[in-house]
Amino acid sequence: MRGERNRLPKLPGSARTLVKRLGEIKNRFSPEEREEKLALLDRLRQTEIRTAGVLLNYHELLLFLRAYPDDEQILKLASDECDRFGARVARFRRARADAAWKLEDTGIAQTKMYYRYEYATIVRLVKWFGDALDIDWEELEETEKLEAFLPLFCEWVENDGLDLGDISVEDWIALRKGDRSSLRWLLENLKRAIPSHSVRNNLYDLLDVPVAWQLADSPACRTHGGVPCPQPFFHRDGLQRRIQDFSQEIVRPLSTIGLAPRRTAELLIRTIRSALAVRHRSLYPVDYASREEVFLADLERGYQVVVYGIEPRRRLPIESDYAFLILKNGLVFGYGVGALLFDQVELALNIFETFRGGESALVLALVARVFHSLFGSTRFKLDRYQVGHENEEGLKSGAFWFYYRLGFVPKDPKVRGLARKEQAKINKKRSYRTPLSVLKKLAASDLDLTLEGGGTCAASDLPLADLSLKVTRMIGDRFGGDGKKATADCTESVARALRCPGWKRWPDDQRQSFERLSLTMALIPDLERWPAEDKKGLAEIMRAKGKPQEAEYVRLVLRHERLRAALESVARS
Repeated sequence: MRGERNRLPKLPGSARTLVKRLGEIKNRFSPEEREEKLALLDRLRQTEIRTAGVLLNYHELLLFLRAYPDDEQILKLASDECDRFGARVARFRRARADAAWKLEDTGIAQTKMYYRYEYATIVRLVKWFGDALDIDWEELEETEKLEAFLPLFCEWVENDGLDLGDISVEDWIALRKGDRSSLRWLLENLKRAIPSHSVRNNLYDLLDVPVAWQLADSPACRTHGGVPCPQPFFHRDGLQRRIQDFSQEIVRPLSTIGLAPRRTAELLIRTIRSALAVRHRSLYPVDYASREEVFLADLERGYQVVVYGIEPRRRLPIESDYAFLILKNGLVFGYGVGALLFDQVELALNIFETFRGGESALVLALVARVFHSLFGSTRFKLDRYQVGHENEEGLKSGAFWFYYRLGFVPKDPKVRGLARKEQAKINKKRSYRTPLSVLKKLAASDLDLTLEGGGTCAASDLPLADLSLKVTRMIGDRFGGDGKKATADCTESVARALRCPGWKRWPDDQRQSFERLSLTMALIPDLERWPAEDKKGLAEIMRAKGKPQEAEYVRLVLRHERLRAALESVARS
């Protein structure tokens, strides 16, 4: 190490200039720059950082170097620095108490998070991290809401203290809570007083409780978040920024994917839930992820993609929603959602800002490849928000051209024509830059990419809201607004039409999925006249919606051409 440093020019002295230089060469991988990274990391290891912004930048660079290390030595130095980062933050707090607040809500070790979490999330966080989470009394503006619930939690003789005593809600709970945090006391008493989970959920969310979370050095913080990675990838040949043929990359066979064992699935669910909570984010498929349906794909260059199915009773009516987590050398790298219907998947992908400027095209291809392999998806849709519609960051970053060059094209014919004209201008004059006003027009349409041989169905245009409103109208017109009677009658009629009298003996979740979907299938006017094979296929689809892995439903729906046409016809009639 000393010999390597001696071959370098003299390094700058201040922490700010050291960190700035490390940022300049973080994604360069020549032998000379590898040596300079080593020297910079060694120098920074011995340097106290007294500015919050510089400390935060250094933290992000360490994570980037762990995701994209040149070799074992770079990875070890960056990892060791992350292991010590909590201590570094603690020293900063002591030395710069006046500036410590600038580190709050960053998610790094030894800082605090402040947020109003939903009930399902806060229950899990308190279960995992205990009294590290508490009510943020300074931010609780309407104490009257919480005060109104206290009689539910107290003994009869305590009511005089509540009604007549001159005591605040905070002080009363402090007297009553024992040795646990006020938040844990509140959650325990809510559960004891209100048996219904859904009622508890709604009441807690109405309370709108602000929470302070002392991260300490917990595995939830961004500094340490991730999973073990026994075989990290080293970027000795740099980054793979370009892909020769994006569509061909998607259809490459993928054998290293399968259901995760129960214990691994639980770890991976906790990993994504913690990662989103520490970033003030949540996703429905993550909140209700099923331990029975977590797929893990081991991919090249240190990437892994985890796909999460939803618990049977929480699944969407017709579509199938899956969350996904991207890991890079074990680090939490990004996340997103895939909404599946027939042969299409609508993808929403977010690579965390720390890791941008790396291998974005490859990451998108890997995610698409996983969905193609798991579900047979051949159409990939991106919502226009992803390319800049009502999204200033996406607009200015030129996201439209990033996706367009990969093969995604606007669904709107007018926007598609505008894109061709702009591309012609770029081809004619390489220095040409599309004006912001034109980028806004290009971002007015969703984007599609269709693999060769795909895109034969109209799934992308199936108006699910219209289909749902047809059910609502039917319940009102035919059943006088009685939803339970509508469900019972439609289930019986659909069961007769499909010739599956034994549906009542199915497992609970599968029976429920059959009942739920019967309301929609009862709208198909010629259902009784369908061929026996199509009837059998539909019965299997309705049952599969409630099976442990919804992936079976997705694949069955993909193959049922008559169902596609029938739902399209009903929705547009």
